[in-house]
Amino acid sequence: MVVSCDKILRYSQGIDYKSFMGDELRVDATLRNLQIIGEAVKQVPKEMRTKYPRVEWRKIAGLRDILAHAYFSLEDETIWDIIQTKIMPLKSEVETIISQEFK
Repeated sequence: MVVSCDKILRYSQGIDYKSFMGDELRVDATLRNLQIIGEAVKQVPKEMRTKYPRVEWRKIAGLRDILAHAYFSLEDETIWDIIQTKIMPLKSEVETIISQEFK
């Protein structure tokens, strides 16, 4: 998850919404990594998800399902908002979990 978060942050660094959405490769790479994050979340044991409720586990898994099955129902603005407001906090939370659980 951390690697995918890093990639998404790198793909969106230094550009605005319009430039990002106009770059098919960046968008496709970002969507793929959002899917990877969603798949990874589904592999996190329930006990760990319960222990760390600050991570929006269900929403992340739900996003993966939307990306895999109903991509065209997802607005570009929503994707950009996720990139801008959710990825960095998710990365930080996952890094904290890793440091606490896998010392």
